[in-house]
Amino acid sequence: MEESEKRPDIDRRIALEARDWIVRLTSGHVSDGDLHRFKVWRDLSTEHKRAFERERVFWQQLQVLDGKSDGMPPLWRPPQQRRGLIGRRGFLIGGGAAAAATAAIMATPRLQLLWNADFATAVGEQAEIPLPDGSVATLNTDSAIAMDFSPPLRLVRLLKGEAEFKVRPDPSSLFRVATLGGNSDALSTTFSVKSIEDVATITVQEGHVHVTGSAAPTDLTEIMADKVELVANQQTSYVAGKRPLPASVVDADVVMAWRNGRVIFEGRPFSAAIAELGRYVPERIVLGPGASPNVPVSAIFSVRDALDAVQALAKTQGLVARRIPGVMILIT
Repeated sequence: MEESEKRPDIDRRIALEARDWIVRLTSGHVSDGDLHRFKVWRDLSTEHKRAFERERVFWQQLQVLDGKSDGMPPLWRPPQQRRGLIGRRGFLIGGGAAAAATAAIMATPRLQLLWNADFATAVGEQAEIPLPDGSVATLNTDSAIAMDFSPPLRLVRLLKGEAEFKVRPDPSSLFRVATLGGNSDALSTTFSVKSIEDVATITVQEGHVHVTGSAAPTDLTEIMADKVELVANQQTSYVAGKRPLPASVVDADVVMAWRNGRVIFEGRPFSAAIAELGRYVPERIVLGPGASPNVPVSAIFSVRDALDAVQALAKTQGLVARRIPGVMILIT
């Protein structure tokens, strides 16, 4: 019996629609239109909201039962550990709850992120978002933001990924981008914030930005040390729970070249360059034992041709990039 049939207090049609939304939202290819249609569907009634929440909790429970404590996502386990797991195609063909669970388990964090986001981009997508105050946020690939504009604070939470902010001047209202427990504050400026895994990086192109990390200061000296002021062509970064590093000089046009559809590497380690390109492709990239991860790379690539760029970088080391569409790219 399917899980939805065990829930008589939820209309079966609505429960199945909720399950379908989970699969669509976790597919990795969600447009602004999809998010808008989802929110319209969710807000149709209390029952729609309740059905979606129950399905979401159900998949989270399955994630725990699936035993992810070993840190390996289900579809990346060795074959002997994958017995009984069914791909998303199985769900689309058969409609079984177990098959849907596999797709949802794999992307539960993304589902939660999209649930909290006001705007999000899919892998390889970029989007310019007008903000309520007249400022503009440009989202890079696989990114998401949530907003809370309540004077005297214009708050944007960067939930994932990378975004550039062109801040409209308003001396009466501070513009703040929050991520990983830290804040980047400005009144009128152009800057970018990048949040990848547990590291936040802030780069200023114009104006001034005050950056504070998430470490809790205990005295005035630590309060002063916790703040970093950035001006044009300066950058800082912080790890979640730590203070920001001192400001360093960078070329903001190089760091933010993605706005013009390019990625520029100037002496970047091979592994870091591959990881950056990996943000623009849907598959996970794995470096085989033959790769030399620390060899510096200098190159310019189009983000629209990220797969070709990965193959080109692999060739610089005499390696081959083998792609299993939708699954992984192995460089050996």
